[in-house]
Amino acid sequence: MTHNHSCCRDAVAAKMTPNRQLVLSLLQSSGKPLSAYELLDCLREQGTQWQPPTAYRALDYLVAQGFAHYLQSIQKYVVCPHQGCDHFSQLLICVHCGQVLEAAMAPELLNLLNQQVAAQGFRLAPQFLELKGTCSRCQSEN
Repeated sequence: MTHNHSCCRDAVAAKMTPNRQLVLSLLQSSGKPLSAYELLDCLREQGTQWQPPTAYRALDYLVAQGFAHYLQSIQKYVVCPHQGCDHFSQLLICVHCGQVLEAAMAPELLNLLNQQVAAQGFRLAPQFLELKGTCSRCQSEN
């Protein structure tokens, strides 16, 4: 059974409510990953008072539809830059500035991973790997 995020759908097809659209816009304009509480702070600055469950519902929907990714290792959300995440990719997280870049996984690496798990009778679902390091900008500043 494959899990399909169907993230190539546009916002209208994905039943974007005003709340969901607002959260997506904030993620797009933030330029960095946001936690749910950072998102709530941004909303408060704009004069919108939400309770945490409202923010989590919108974020969960955006993740389920592939408009955003949840970064488990840092417990934050980031917009999917190309709205096409029904694939395997790497999310490169800078430990200094917090920038997240999405990079396609090399076919050779994906083939190797598939071979390793197939030996256990397992099949991978589309997903991303979170990799922490230092971005080129932070490297040049140090």
